[in-house]
Amino acid sequence: MVSAFLSDLRRPWLWKGSGVGAVLVLGFMALVFAAAALESGPSMEGFDEPLVEAGLTLTLTAAAVVGAFAFTSDYRNGSFSRRVLLFQRSPAFLGRAATTSLAGVFSGAVVGLIVVLSGKLLDESWHVGLTAVPAFAGLAAMGSVWGFAAGSLIRNHLVSLFAVPLSLLLPEMLVGPDTTFFPAIAADWANQTAVNIPAWGSFIGAAGWLLVVTALAFGVFLKRDLA
Repeated sequence: MVSAFLSDLRRPWLWKGSGVGAVLVLGFMALVFAAAALESGPSMEGFDEPLVEAGLTLTLTAAAVVGAFAFTSDYRNGSFSRRVLLFQRSPAFLGRAATTSLAGVFSGAVVGLIVVLSGKLLDESWHVGLTAVPAFAGLAAMGSVWGFAAGSLIRNHLVSLFAVPLSLLLPEMLVGPDTTFFPAIAADWANQTAVNIPAWGSFIGAAGWLLVVTALAFGVFLKRDLA
């Protein structure tokens, strides 16, 4: 497990993929910032929390897609099968899941830090502080694990690009914002944490969803043919 984890840390796509995801989130956030500035005029007072919530949603989605690609990209070219031959199935899967989550923490923290510092530099009325950084980091890690588990079940690069974001949107579209499915409670935890309000119930609920989905994906991976 440790050797698989350390080997995976040296994988170029791990950091490049997380970096691309972070850049995309920041690019969309820049557009949202610009639109909010045009709407509110010189002062963006009252727009900081909605902007952070939008950034958290984008972070969750981007991290989930990157997490899915962490499996499907290597599965498509056969390199993941070679890793299984080298490290065996369990260490290869768990090591990849762990490094994908770790990269999500770093990329999410960078996005959160840039969003908070940019807001404070651009407008004195910006109230959201550095408590938003762990919210971004934690939500990115959650999204990475969710996406990795989903990607290991789907195993198709192109399908994952659409199916993984849909898995985050569909529960709220079908049930509403008060659903207890993973995307809603993970977002609730992050939104509350960003403004320094503890939300342990939502965190435990989201972690429970991740454990169930990851255990399901892991069990299928152990039994399913890699060809």
